[in-house]
Amino acid sequence: MKRNRLLAVLLTVAMAIAVLTGCGATQNNADSGSDAASAQTESSSEWTFTDQADNEVTVQIPVKRMVVLQHHSLDILAQLGAQDKVVGVESNWKGDLGEYMTEVFPGIENLQTPGDLKSWNIEEIAALKPDIVIAASQADPNAMQQVKDLGIPVAVVSLRGEGAQEAAQSPRLADADSAYTEGCEWAVRTLGKLTGTDKKADELWSFCEDSRDMVDQAVGQISDADRTTVFIANENSQTYGNDKYVGCMLLRAGGVNVAAKDIQGYTTYTFEQLANWNPDVIIVQDRYKEVYDQITTDSQYSSLSAVQNGKVILAPYWTKPWGNPDADSIALGELWMAHQLYPDRISADTVRERAEEFYDRFYGVEFTGEVQ
Repeated sequence: MKRNRLLAVLLTVAMAIAVLTGCGATQNNADSGSDAASAQTESSSEWTFTDQADNEVTVQIPVKRMVVLQHHSLDILAQLGAQDKVVGVESNWKGDLGEYMTEVFPGIENLQTPGDLKSWNIEEIAALKPDIVIAASQADPNAMQQVKDLGIPVAVVSLRGEGAQEAAQSPRLADADSAYTEGCEWAVRTLGKLTGTDKKADELWSFCEDSRDMVDQAVGQISDADRTTVFIANENSQTYGNDKYVGCMLLRAGGVNVAAKDIQGYTTYTFEQLANWNPDVIIVQDRYKEVYDQITTDSQYSSLSAVQNGKVILAPYWTKPWGNPDADSIALGELWMAHQLYPDRISADTVRERAEEFYDRFYGVEFTGEVQ
């Protein structure tokens, strides 16, 4: 009897061990499957595409190391959450973008700076062992070729969709609005594919399109005769004229760039020209605060309608009324611009809520800017 009981106990223990072993094997198989799926997601593949200077680029994706010598691309990569892929940045990123980059791209100030928009240090770039270099339109062609000769792919990002342009600062575009829209979307999606953040890129561009729908519904039907006239004042008496993105931003927001009829691209203007245009509104980017102070305090400008009516506006960093678009130019800047020109149609609360959502979803930080 005792022997039978002992056999029963031993049989029960054996069965229990078998069940536990089976569960462990199942769990190990599940873990292995998860690891395999992860490995498949991270596995590299060759991708060939045409950049925005009509160059064919072949690269292994997703990339792990990028040298980014084009400032808009740095910002878009931060929006995609791909900051960890960047090992080198253009030297004037703070002046070209703004101090805010230290908040949305922690550690950017500690990265190597092997060049700027135009000039590159080939040895320093090579030492960083990048999988790809992102270049601006105005980058030195000889330097780009030297990097390519080292076996490092180079891709030009211009934010314009009409292909190669001889003049980076003063392009001539058949359809500026389409060129910048297509160009910005291309940059978002291309940087997303390069870094394996395709889904985030889809979300980012969808957010941009939704913001544009909001603007169009609010001010899209304003006639040409009723549009607010606007001038963009930059440092060194320079402005954005025809075929620059900010003119498209203004048109979408119900305004018109007064300089576009007389000035092509980005160049200097005279006070006599400004006085002749006499715009309803003057906008100055907040990185050029000294220009804002001059226009609002110098008696030379006191006769201008915008000065007399208190319509000289300091544009906050997150709105980007620039010569080329950024994703947040479209997602936030056009909405902010429409609010500035027609506050009865788009409220400050609407702009603020949109900005808070953008910063939370794409930068992963709290929006601390002001909306007036």
